[in-house]
Amino acid sequence: MINLYIEQTHKTPEIDFNLSSGKLSISGVSVPENAHEFYFPVIEWLQKKISEFGCESCELDCKISYLNTSSLQFLGDIFFLIDSLKSKISKKAISINWYYDSYDSDMKETGADFKDVVDINFNLKEVKIT
Repeated sequence: MINLYIEQTHKTPEIDFNLSSGKLSISGVSVPENAHEFYFPVIEWLQKKISEFGCESCELDCKISYLNTSSLQFLGDIFFLIDSLKSKISKKAISINWYYDSYDSDMKETGADFKDVVDINFNLKEVKIT
């Protein structure tokens, strides 16, 4: 199965999607010049691969230290896509882990807002970033 890996830059997060293991990760800063150009191929890949191959389980770790408004929209699109593809994931074993710095109430609130609008296991995980 083909995995998706995009290296982190100073404006875009690392994307590490491995459907064989069910481990998906988005981490770093997300302030791309053109969020559509960055995220749309990621969303297309995810939709195609889960529809084509399914997934035994799906755990998405979001460790985003900062994001802009357009990135926020595309992250929501990714969460809603995963939610809509539940039938392709065995036993609906889906979870999203939203990591936020213990001092960053905005990122905690952003995660809580996402948790309220998707119908999947969404975990808020406080971490201390040093």
